[in-house]
Amino acid sequence: MWKQVSSPPSYIERRPLGEARSTRQPTRLCSLLLPGTRTLTCSSRCAAAATVISLFIPLLLAGSLGGPQKRPVYVSASLVDRNNLFIENLNPDEIQILEDGKPREIEFMASVELPTVYGIVFDRTMLGAYPDDERTGRGLASGPLSARNIAYQLIDKHLARQAVWVGYYDQGLQVVLEATSDGFQAHRAVQEMQGVRNPEPSFLYGALLSAVQHMNQRPEKRRVLLFFLEDVDTRTLDRLKPLRNLLSASNVELFLVRFGSRLHARPGAALPQMSEAAIRELSGTTAGDSFVASTYGEHMEDLARRIYNHIRTIYTFGFSSESTPERPLSLTIKCTLPGSRVRSRSLVPSLP
Repeated sequence: MWKQVSSPPSYIERRPLGEARSTRQPTRLCSLLLPGTRTLTCSSRCAAAATVISLFIPLLLAGSLGGPQKRPVYVSASLVDRNNLFIENLNPDEIQILEDGKPREIEFMASVELPTVYGIVFDRTMLGAYPDDERTGRGLASGPLSARNIAYQLIDKHLARQAVWVGYYDQGLQVVLEATSDGFQAHRAVQEMQGVRNPEPSFLYGALLSAVQHMNQRPEKRRVLLFFLEDVDTRTLDRLKPLRNLLSASNVELFLVRFGSRLHARPGAALPQMSEAAIRELSGTTAGDSFVASTYGEHMEDLARRIYNHIRTIYTFGFSSESTPERPLSLTIKCTLPGSRVRSRSLVPSLP
């Protein structure tokens, strides 16, 4: 903008009678004020106009007339073939990422080699107050012991040297072991957790909220949450939408394993069919998955293997996105392998 500097509207020169008039011409001073630039003052309208043109046009070209700004983002995706088996050894040229139909160059691609932190969380209502509480009358492993055994198998066989934290939840999340790469400590933390007699129904919503916040404090680019639970409580069932929004905006892959009965629900819990639908909906918001333990019978090692196979075949892609909260773009991920299907998640801001 132009600013008029204090100056008389016309220049009047005082001189003694008979002295020749000065050749100096009336002058109007003008200054150009632009944010981030030095104030320019000129004594010529032409020079000032030229200055305005030379400075203002580049600003327009670099600002409002410029292209959309890009920001680095990550997106996670798991892929299965026509036989519903997870695809391994995927090549970058077999994946296409598009925003509103426009292809984006894949600048980063990784799977298990990406630094990862794992959070293993137990529903406290499943845990026995004493070790004998976790065995059935026939001596077979019950749900709580089966959940521990799955955690042991993952920690001891698959998550060696990975950062793992352990906790349980009732009305809130309680972390009993902060992230460590010492598998022995993680194994012992799972083993030593205990429940209480006649527990109140746990609150999954509060636990998931706290777990995601806990994960956000970690430096790893990939974050995996594994929840072992008996059922989804009715209070959480009423809050599924905000939970989905939370998960879709977080850099978390959520895996949920339900151990409750398929015939009846405990007090304060949703019906079995509703619990199973809820965990599918929540895990489906991310690149994770949900499982019902009863479908595996006594073969919990198969369930542990299935969980890890899914975890290790989730790929993380990095690219420059033009999507913004004010102008969201439609994200599409395609795999060129015949018969393949892609399961993807929302965009995640790039981490430090």
